[in-house]
Amino acid sequence: MKQVIEEIELFLKNPLAEEESFWDSEALVWVDWKDFDDSIVEYFNDFLLEEDKINVELVENDKPRCVDIFLIKDEVKKAIPYDEEKTDRDTTLKAVQDFIAPKYQIRWYMDSLGGDTLAFCLLPTEKWLRLEKEYGEEKVAYYFAPLSHDSVMFEMDIDEMSDLLEKRKQKVN
Repeated sequence: MKQVIEEIELFLKNPLAEEESFWDSEALVWVDWKDFDDSIVEYFNDFLLEEDKINVELVENDKPRCVDIFLIKDEVKKAIPYDEEKTDRDTTLKAVQDFIAPKYQIRWYMDSLGGDTLAFCLLPTEKWLRLEKEYGEEKVAYYFAPLSHDSVMFEMDIDEMSDLLEKRKQKVN
């Protein structure tokens, strides 16, 4: 975890100089649009303390999506709230975020916007708050957007993505 924080701090100190090397950073969790949803949970488990790791249970069903996925830790078991038709990465990511909150936050590394594989970072919430205090909330959120119930990542249409890329470009210039 310490290495992840150090890599994010190094990036925030000088984003333009560090951008290329940060793409290969151990701080990033890469999620592809076609990854299995239960695998996504495992990717984030690699960044959680042992006592915070999430177990996953897959239960077949008769719905078009064919499966329910449950997140389990201690005595808590919670279904990922997919629609009837399909599982999707956005819902999985937001459900994992909800399940590990308030102790941890998953943030979307916004420089990965525009691809079919997106990058995320996971840190304890207190570490994100410290980074916001040190580097400014706006700067941290510009590069590492917090996930919310309204977050659209993989389900974003091309026009929304183009608009967001343009807004980000204007903020830098």
